[in-house]
Amino acid sequence: MSENLALGLDIGGTNIKAALVRKDGELVDHIVTSTPQRRDPPEVVAVAANTARALLARTRAEPSGMGIAAAGPVDLSGEHVICAPAFPTWNNTPLRAALSEAMGLPAVLGNDVDAFGLAEHRWGAAVGLRHFIAVAVGTGVGGAIFIDGKLYRGAQGGASELGFTVISPNGPAVFERPGVLEGYIGRHGFDEIVLKHFPTGEVPNPRRVTELAAQGDARARRVHSEVAGYLAEAAASWLHILNPEAIILGGGTLAGADFFFEEFERKLRARALPLHTQNLKILSSRLGYLSGVQGAAALWFSSQT
Repeated sequence: MSENLALGLDIGGTNIKAALVRKDGELVDHIVTSTPQRRDPPEVVAVAANTARALLARTRAEPSGMGIAAAGPVDLSGEHVICAPAFPTWNNTPLRAALSEAMGLPAVLGNDVDAFGLAEHRWGAAVGLRHFIAVAVGTGVGGAIFIDGKLYRGAQGGASELGFTVISPNGPAVFERPGVLEGYIGRHGFDEIVLKHFPTGEVPNPRRVTELAAQGDARARRVHSEVAGYLAEAAASWLHILNPEAIILGGGTLAGADFFFEEFERKLRARALPLHTQNLKILSSRLGYLSGVQGAAALWFSSQT
């Protein structure tokens, strides 16, 4: 058993990712498999465990423990996923114990974007920062808040639900809450914006929009400008409340989106007070597609210090 090696599991609505991660953040090996169509806990646990076992068999590794990153708030005990939008039947699901038993490994459980923030803090764009906000924009919009170098989780473990920042009294709803950020720029909202600017029926995915924007396509740039505007509207409030050193932006929608970052910075600096923007760093995630499993491993390593 290696104290410098952890198993990371990222349980997502589309894919389940398993990886072996060294204490310095290096990815040794990984496997990605599709999340089962049946989203009930036993099916998801079985697929996740089989994926992890295949990885361990292939590498013959003996990690010291396992971190689990789940899409949804996790209670302060680190035992239960309170709810999960991608898994409608999950309600206080004891995911940590179920996967620990299935794998025969000690385990810790955390929210996936909290884990993303931890990984960025240990190995990525937030190294050396003490006050920052990490935001992931993809299917949904999630966040992690770090205060004085520590992840802030709130009274019940539900802090940093930044996708539910209200930016309008009306507007797209998520869980019957209208006018929230995720309704505007989560994947459904993003596709609505794309359809408005690509009215011929072509609805390019986020990666294609980024490619087109980089080539100077005016429609794609209007998409990114609109998304940047909604995000800046919400982020201005975060800055005024928390006064962070930096905002770290990640997630599939923003990967490699240089024009988006330019627009976001311009709009945010116009929207927020100068005190809160003059020294602010706006940074792109450094960890990429497998940041979720690195984050899961970061949960384990953080629990051992």
